[in-house]
Amino acid sequence: MADPHTALGIAQIVFYAPLVPISIYLLIRNWGYGPRTAWYPPVPFTMIRLASGILTIIEEQTPGNRTLIIITIIFLNIGLVPLVLSFSGITRLVVESSLKGEEFKRSKKLLKIIRWNIIIAAALLGTAGGFAGQAEKATTQKTLSIVAYVLFAALVVGLIGLCAALYHGNWAKEGDRIYLKGALLASIFICIRTAYGLIGIFEASGANILTSIWSPLFGSAVVFCFMALVPEYIALCVFIYLSVYRLRSCKATQLNETECEL
Repeated sequence: MADPHTALGIAQIVFYAPLVPISIYLLIRNWGYGPRTAWYPPVPFTMIRLASGILTIIEEQTPGNRTLIIITIIFLNIGLVPLVLSFSGITRLVVESSLKGEEFKRSKKLLKIIRWNIIIAAALLGTAGGFAGQAEKATTQKTLSIVAYVLFAALVVGLIGLCAALYHGNWAKEGDRIYLKGALLASIFICIRTAYGLIGIFEASGANILTSIWSPLFGSAVVFCFMALVPEYIALCVFIYLSVYRLRSCKATQLNETECEL
C-alpha cells in the first residue's frame, strides 16, 4: 500500500492530468478575450501540480536525493503564484471593463504594483526553496520565505479589498459582477492556502523542514491535502469556470474583438 505522500502524488496526477489540456484549450479560445493574465495562469499551475505529483512519487521511491528534494519542494510551494496571478487578472478584467476616469487610473496603478510584487514574491519563494535542507542557510531560507508569504498575504488582502469595493460600491457593470463573485469565492481558498504557507514558514523552514508536520513533502499528508491541495484545486476550478463563462458570454452576445479585448 502506498504511503500518504505517494498517494497524494498519485492524486495530483489523477486530478490535474485532465485539467492540463482543458486549461490550454480555454487559453487558446480566450486568447482574443483579454486580459490574458486572467486566462494563462491555470496552464502553468496545472503543469506545476502535475509535475509535483510525479516528483513526489519519485522522491518517495528514491529518498535522500537532495537535488530532487529541493526541486520537489519548490514545485509544491510555488503553486500559489499562478492562483494569485489569476485573481489579479480577473480583477483587472473588471477594472478595465467597468471603470472610467480617475477610478480607472488608480485601480490600474494598484494592479500594476500587485503584478510586480507577485513576481518579487515568487522569486523570493523559489530562492528560499533552493536552500531546503541546508542547515547553514536555514536562517536565510526562513527570512526569504517570511518576506515572500507576508507579501503574498498583503497582495491577496489588497485584491480582496479591491474586488469588494467594486462589488459593493456598484462600480462594476452588471455583466461583470459574476467575475467579482467568482474571484471573491476563490479568495477564500487562496487565503487558506496562504495561511498554510505562513504557518509553514515558522514551523517547517530551515532545520525543521524534515521533521515538522507542516512540511509539504515530509510532514502530515492530511494537513497538506486539506490546507493546500484541496483549496488550490477549488480555487482553480472557480477560475476555469470563469474562463468558460467568459468564452460563452462573448460568443453568445457576439461581441466584436475590440469590445472583448481589454
